[in-house]
Amino acid sequence: MLIDVTVGIPTYNRSELLIRAIASVLRQSYRGFRLVVSDNASDDDTASVVASFRDPRLVYRPLERNIGRAANFNRLIDLAETPFVVLMGDDDQLHPEHLSRTVEALKRRPTAGLVHTGCTIVDISGSHLVSHHRLIETRRPALVESGAKFLERSMRSGWTVCFPSATFRREALIGGGGLRPEDGTIDDIPLLMRIATDWDLAYLNLPLVAVTAHSDASSSSLGSFTPNGFRVSRSLPDMLYDRRRQFLDEADLPDAEVGRLARIAEKTYRRDVLGCLSTRARTGDGQLTIFRALAKEIRRDRRLGLDPMTGRFVIGQLGARRLRDALRRQVQPGGASTAEVPSA
Repeated sequence: MLIDVTVGIPTYNRSELLIRAIASVLRQSYRGFRLVVSDNASDDDTASVVASFRDPRLVYRPLERNIGRAANFNRLIDLAETPFVVLMGDDDQLHPEHLSRTVEALKRRPTAGLVHTGCTIVDISGSHLVSHHRLIETRRPALVESGAKFLERSMRSGWTVCFPSATFRREALIGGGGLRPEDGTIDDIPLLMRIATDWDLAYLNLPLVAVTAHSDASSSSLGSFTPNGFRVSRSLPDMLYDRRRQFLDEADLPDAEVGRLARIAEKTYRRDVLGCLSTRARTGDGQLTIFRALAKEIRRDRRLGLDPMTGRFVIGQLGARRLRDALRRQVQPGGASTAEVPSA
């Protein structure tokens, strides 16, 4: 049988989640794959968990010392001896048709450096939080996005590709330089932009991977879980903007295109700052705290005060507070009539 796909799982001390990830790969309807687990010097029972599968398609590659997250992903690219590569976290799970769908799509689209899909978001117990999160809003079952279009979308959105859903051409990963440790938790975003300078990206409008939302996930460092939802860290807009600007500084693109993308990135940065304030309001901060934080942001970036988005944000916050107060009066003796409830 021709083995043309390497599925790589980097892991460190997550044996309980790893067992689900491995099982999901071994259940693939596509047979021409090898599964490589790169163990970043775990000191739990990871080795025995991997050995329990006794499947010849599964290869265990432990490290004597922890080399870091990005280096462990890059190690899997180096270990792959196949034209196609999937890099999934030890807390992710592939749906049974994932490889058959993505590999077929990649073989039919020679200009695509990768094929990615929608995803299911689950909690630590496996219960669905979101059944189908679409990374591209489309009704089409599949599409090819040019590298130029993807770069523009990358200037507007912080989540363009569900990374574990992607089946890559290995040459695209190598040409993109792999993951860079200095890019931190969002190191996949610059890599994808670098790939897009040479390749198109294909998308399947199906949820073919499950990603787990939990407090120990690497993405949890970008915010915190609260009873009212995920509270985005203020550092995230800065990180995203810095990575976009660094990419534009390094990319071999026409000056006019760099300028156009930079203007989009600047507008997105201001929107993301307001988005952080909005999540703070939803997760418990009072109105006075929010407006003080907004004033601080405007002092840092005067253009934020002139942006129409800021005016809409202020009106929305004032309207939401008035609406909440009016609704509270509805359930109290002597409360206002429903005709007095203002619109937000």
